[in-house]
Amino acid sequence: MILSINNNKGKSKYTCIIKSIFSKPTLLIYLYIVCIFLMLGRFYVTNSVISGDGVYYYVNIKSILLDEDLNFKNDYEYFYNKTSPFTGNRKMPSIPNPDPITNMLPNKYPIGNVILLAPFFFIGHITTLALNQTALIFPPDGFNSLYQLSVGLGSLSMAFLGILLVYYLGKNIYGHSIALIGSVVIWLATPLIYYMTMEPLMSHSLSMFSVTLFVFIWYFIKDNRNLLQWAGLGIVGGMVSITRYQDGLFLLIPLIDAAYLIIIEKRISLSSIKYHVIKFCVFSLSFLAVFSIQLYVNKVLYGSPLKTGYIGEGFLFWDSPKLLYTLFSPQSGLLLWSPVLILSFLGLGMLAKSHCRFAFVLIISFLFQWYLVSSWSSVSQGDSFGNRMLINSTVIFAVGLMELIKNLKPNIQNMHYYLFSFLIIANAVLAGLYSLRIIGNPY
Repeated sequence: MILSINNNKGKSKYTCIIKSIFSKPTLLIYLYIVCIFLMLGRFYVTNSVISGDGVYYYVNIKSILLDEDLNFKNDYEYFYNKTSPFTGNRKMPSIPNPDPITNMLPNKYPIGNVILLAPFFFIGHITTLALNQTALIFPPDGFNSLYQLSVGLGSLSMAFLGILLVYYLGKNIYGHSIALIGSVVIWLATPLIYYMTMEPLMSHSLSMFSVTLFVFIWYFIKDNRNLLQWAGLGIVGGMVSITRYQDGLFLLIPLIDAAYLIIIEKRISLSSIKYHVIKFCVFSLSFLAVFSIQLYVNKVLYGSPLKTGYIGEGFLFWDSPKLLYTLFSPQSGLLLWSPVLILSFLGLGMLAKSHCRFAFVLIISFLFQWYLVSSWSSVSQGDSFGNRMLINSTVIFAVGLMELIKNLKPNIQNMHYYLFSFLIIANAVLAGLYSLRIIGNPY
């Protein structure tokens, strides 16, 4: 009897500690600082924060912002001649062949990261020039460690801003406590934390931020008639589409919402159709104003604005998408690597009862992404910690988890703290093992 009481006291003590950790808004700032140190640790070990696809994204940044051109020859040669002190591999395995039409060296990756990370690149450049006036000499070549760290920190910070948006969206719907728990758990128990710290120059951190910003703005203006707000949403939508092409599907959210209002709630009358047409025209024109930047780059590199450079890749499985593979494969299974998302999906089902319109939009948007990723030729996603392609749906996962927490019965409310803590620790262990190449792709 005494032992049982002591055990209950012990459990209560640990529960109070965990609750205390998960209840303070400053936790977000502390975790942000931890992420910065993790990224610096990555730099200390590898002398770089750029690898894999991140090389090509960074080439876009350096060539456009410093060289002021789309001639990547010198940039490709630099990374081809650089080897990682950690793996011994070249940063770039080979230099691409020139495009047969334009004779330009290709870069298939979109340029949204150039726009989003330009301020951070220039901070690195200005810092380099300033230090060169002292005894500390850094070549202002766009490649030195100050540039890399500035841009890496910028990408990490943009993802952190995305987390703050998730938190504030959740706070508006569920209140502070649930929003904080949901935001932190989705951040730390999914691949997002890995791509913020270990691979910040890949597009996933910026993808998460831009999609979250788009959903955040749409949620608060969806019933407004202010056309200026819809123009702003279109501009953000343009950035979403040129950060990762696949994220362009999220631009269907206003149409999905309109379909719900027409078919389910029958709230759009003939008298309001004119306004909705004008609204979508403003939204579309604003989107095209931004997306035209990418069309221009494609025209220069490939001779056609509609050609992207994804030669030999594409949607090979349109008619037979690998839906179960995307969820459960050992390589990149969404639910296998991030089991916390099982809870998120349960929460989205609950959301359909309490906030049907919002749930409908989020669920349909995710289904589009799931189908798209499952149809891609490289369904295993190559060198990927978990399912990196669906990091863009972080805000959807977070809302689902928050809804689940809201609906927990009182007798099991304390248990979720232990479960969440376990999932966060498990994800950290897997990320560490993956970073050291003990598990995952040996490259």
